[in-house]
Amino acid sequence: MLCAAVLPLANGLYVESAYRASPPLFWALDIAQFVAVPAASCWLLWRFAGVAPAHYGLSRIVQHHPLHELVVYTAVIAAFVAGYGLARIVALFAPLLWSGHSFSYQTAIPGGVAAIVALAYFAFSAGLAEEVVFRGLPALYLGARLSPAAFAWVYPLASAAAFAAIHWEQGSREFVATFLLGLGAGWLYMKIRNLWPFVFGHAYTDVAAFSGYYG
Repeated sequence: MLCAAVLPLANGLYVESAYRASPPLFWALDIAQFVAVPAASCWLLWRFAGVAPAHYGLSRIVQHHPLHELVVYTAVIAAFVAGYGLARIVALFAPLLWSGHSFSYQTAIPGGVAAIVALAYFAFSAGLAEEVVFRGLPALYLGARLSPAAFAWVYPLASAAAFAAIHWEQGSREFVATFLLGLGAGWLYMKIRNLWPFVFGHAYTDVAAFSGYYG
């Protein structure tokens, strides 16, 4: 699972060069980073450590009370999406310590019908992989090693810092925005312990970002 966590940190170092060198190379690296490596890591965790997806939040979406869960999950998705927008506004007041990467994933999205497929892939692959690696698994790991009182504040801070770190190439203000979003998402995840609403909320914000909604 360490590879699945480290690869996104290095993403900004190679993604633009890979795309300029060869779009197929870019796609191969992206699929490796957001699909192959996380999937293999999760399988190894299950096979050799007995850690099933439900242990880190990928439980059944509907478990006991469908209506109640639908309301809760809808509220979480809305909070995630609104929280990101608010975090970006707050981050505008932070000092610009470093500029964002010149590469945009919008560049790699083809035209026509293929654009829908590429957009869905970018959104859900990143949403699922990042939520598992930087939200669900840290809660599982820290929860087994810290007292409930310590976990209540260490986990949101640690997961938010890791989540922000993988967005470093988008500039210091996006780093601040994703850190703030991570704090709120971490707090909400402690309450419901189901990762799916965060995956869908994350995917929605990525669709909006890749579509140019956030500029």
